[in-house]
Amino acid sequence: MNKTKPSVHAIAFDFVGVFFDFRAGDYTPRQLAIARDFGRFVTDQEHIDYYVKTYASTPEQIVEELRYICSHAYKIREPDIFEKIPRFKFAAASNHLSFAMDWFRTQPVSEQFQVFFASGSLGLAKPDPRFFDALCKALDEKPENVLFVDDTLKHILAAKDCGLQTLHFDSKKVLSEEINRYLADHD
Repeated sequence: MNKTKPSVHAIAFDFVGVFFDFRAGDYTPRQLAIARDFGRFVTDQEHIDYYVKTYASTPEQIVEELRYICSHAYKIREPDIFEKIPRFKFAAASNHLSFAMDWFRTQPVSEQFQVFFASGSLGLAKPDPRFFDALCKALDEKPENVLFVDDTLKHILAAKDCGLQTLHFDSKKVLSEEINRYLADHD
């Protein structure tokens, strides 16, 4: 018996390593240390509190620095991706500070996205099943109709356990080609 996969109605992209590459901007050593520390905590407030203590700074100074880093740290991996893949609902789904999503919303490519999902503002992080449940609710889609693309295997396995379709992305490959290959194989 040949069981076919449900159709894809939405694609959720991990932020860094899938949709964006990290590029170290012209950072001070302190800023570079902070950038390397992204993902250490779940919420924005946990990051801010940690850096306030670590660097004896005010919360306002830390927020300004985080916003600066987030606005200079990322380069879109494939700028013309939406000319190469079918139209779906799109989501950015990241274990990242909300400041990164704030910056992303200022980029023209963000107009293609319906959902901006950052652990920093949600208080939920991958691989927590609640992250994937909330993501599907935000997309207004059943998990089996969402393709989740990530470069971290534990996040892929957790998403799959929650019923999402998954694509474990290898950053040495071309994202649009991998998505189109997945869609062709699961049509």
